[in-house]
Amino acid sequence: MLQVRNLHIYYGQIQAVKGASLHVKPGEIVALIGGNGAGKSTILRAISGIVKSTSGSILLSDTEISSLPPERILKNGIGHVPEGRRLFRGLTVHDNLMLGAYSRNDSARIKNDIETMELLFPILGKRRKQLAGTLSGGEQQMLAMARTLMARPRMLLLDEPSMGLAPIITSQIYEKIGLLNKNEGLSILLVEQNAKLALKLAHRGYVIETGRVVMEGPTSELRESNEIQRAYLGKGYREVWE
Repeated sequence: MLQVRNLHIYYGQIQAVKGASLHVKPGEIVALIGGNGAGKSTILRAISGIVKSTSGSILLSDTEISSLPPERILKNGIGHVPEGRRLFRGLTVHDNLMLGAYSRNDSARIKNDIETMELLFPILGKRRKQLAGTLSGGEQQMLAMARTLMARPRMLLLDEPSMGLAPIITSQIYEKIGLLNKNEGLSILLVEQNAKLALKLAHRGYVIETGRVVMEGPTSELRESNEIQRAYLGKGYREVWE
């Protein structure tokens, strides 16, 4: 479904991504793990068109999309939930959801999809008229996901969905991510510093270090890697899989 090939990205003179390649199959959850500054978020921004690569290719269903503007990439089926949520804080929950559907003109289905989002995330229905900026961190993350889903993407890019959230809220968010994949067949590319969470949920994973893919494979194999255990999982990591 998605293929990233030999991607190189610079911020000025600094090279953030150095020949990264990865792929996501239909219906798959793929995790990108790595430390701060590894280039994970930059890869997502390149896929969604927010930043442009110096070289390499990004293919969606065999169509090159790296030169397209973000709105065209969204229409082609890739939705991006950015790090930090980036909500319209001065607008209501309902208005944020409506803005997620700005590229659509099927008003009846938009109304139905808002109802679907409120079923998936019941708190959003209760907070419908509340300003987004007054929501809790977990509620804001749910709204950010729902807003992106309003565009009806085939693939979801999720950037640090657990950032700043309490463990119980993080568990709820990850439960919803799993349901979207299982019930809707949504393909998901997940950037997450919490490697334990990411490797528990995803089917496959890539380890990014200083802009390069240094390891990849099924998450069951990555979890057993001594290098991954030392660098990302820590002592007692096996508790997570039980």
